[in-house]
Amino acid sequence: MTDKKPLLANRWMLTPIEIIAIIVVVVLTIGGIFVSVQDALQLERALNLNLTQTIILNQGIVNLQRDVQLTHSEVTRLLGALDIPPRPITRFVFVEIQVKNLATEVEAPTRGYVFADEDLGLVEDIEAQSAEIKQLINTFRLAGTQAQQMATLKTIDEQLNNMEFTIKELVDRQAILQREEIIQTRDSLTASHRTSLLAGSVLLLMSIALAGVFRRVLSSRLEQALESDRLKGQLLANVSHELRTPLAAIKGYSQLLGEEAYGALSGEQKTTIQRILINTTQLQGMVNNLLDQAQIEQGKLTLRNTQFIPSDLIDTTYSALNILAATKGLKLTSEIDSEVPATLTADVLRLQQILFNLTSNALKFTDAGTVHMRIFMPDSQHWAMQVVDTGIGISLEDQPQVFAPFWQIDSSATRQYRGSGLGLAIVKELSDLMHGMITLTSEPEKGSIFTVIFPVEAT
Repeated sequence: MTDKKPLLANRWMLTPIEIIAIIVVVVLTIGGIFVSVQDALQLERALNLNLTQTIILNQGIVNLQRDVQLTHSEVTRLLGALDIPPRPITRFVFVEIQVKNLATEVEAPTRGYVFADEDLGLVEDIEAQSAEIKQLINTFRLAGTQAQQMATLKTIDEQLNNMEFTIKELVDRQAILQREEIIQTRDSLTASHRTSLLAGSVLLLMSIALAGVFRRVLSSRLEQALESDRLKGQLLANVSHELRTPLAAIKGYSQLLGEEAYGALSGEQKTTIQRILINTTQLQGMVNNLLDQAQIEQGKLTLRNTQFIPSDLIDTTYSALNILAATKGLKLTSEIDSEVPATLTADVLRLQQILFNLTSNALKFTDAGTVHMRIFMPDSQHWAMQVVDTGIGISLEDQPQVFAPFWQIDSSATRQYRGSGLGLAIVKELSDLMHGMITLTSEPEKGSIFTVIFPVEAT
């Protein structure tokens, strides 16, 4: 008769109690590892959310403060010396863009920010104030007498003060609420650290080694959380003071100097001030493009279609970029075909972003000649915006990449044409959102033609 092999438990001389104890240890080990991994992954997502989205939100509010201050400066200049005919208030278009971005963040279904009911109420107040100021600006444009114009300007001035106070209150509330959220995240990291230590106490030699790895990872994340706490605290503390858009202050004072508000200037002084204005505008554009790209990637942009006058798109872009064209010795021209309707329906703020980015990009890559803006009807069902330049052009092999984020023909640190590489990418994303189509025709050393076609019936 063949001898039977003894059972494994009998060979190792294990009692039933010892077998149960081993099973318990194994279960605790696996459970401890699972809980630690889940904590680490959850905290990783929470930290990334705090580090990216909070900064985007704060920068958006800072940009809104900047544009309100610039609009206020524009109104103040008109109050001081009302021209005949009065110059239009053009800067408020950018305030509307920032208010729209803030409202989009609040209304997003996947919003990850800390918003109390009071904060939501402040955002609604900002939207209402923006709409009221826009209505007052329209009243100012239609005013028949200088007295009516001055009275409307004073009302606009008061509303801008109220809006700036509301924005300041929102910044202060966000500073407090977000700091509390950071403290809670840090406490959660400490609890997760203790969980990994508990799991390590029941591991065998291999399990102890794994627990050590988890402890090092969590400790690293704890250090990052503490550092982010310090950086965020410093950022939020400076928003109301040092970071009240120094770029806006530079640009505002430069505009005052350029308009000889503090005395006559020599030719060289005017040229220097123009260069300051150009570089400040370009830097603001790069910052805004970075924020817009982040919002687009998160799917938080929504469209608000309204009726608008096509010539307003041209006039606003010309007002913002004509100084750059004049400084480079370029001729910035525009044209609206007679077939274009008197009004169109679309998201006018997004259209303004598209035309601004295309035109500023054309001016950047054109050293001599002209940049031409055109609005026309390619057929009865579509209308189009087009920007034509006599710049350096784009080779056929490079054209498929021009709409990719952060792509540039020359990405070296010594490249001639500086920028973030996001302007055309944002144009493409916004065009797609608005059911439009963008085309490019270009040849090296002969210039480029960018055309964006939209349906007449906005969807």
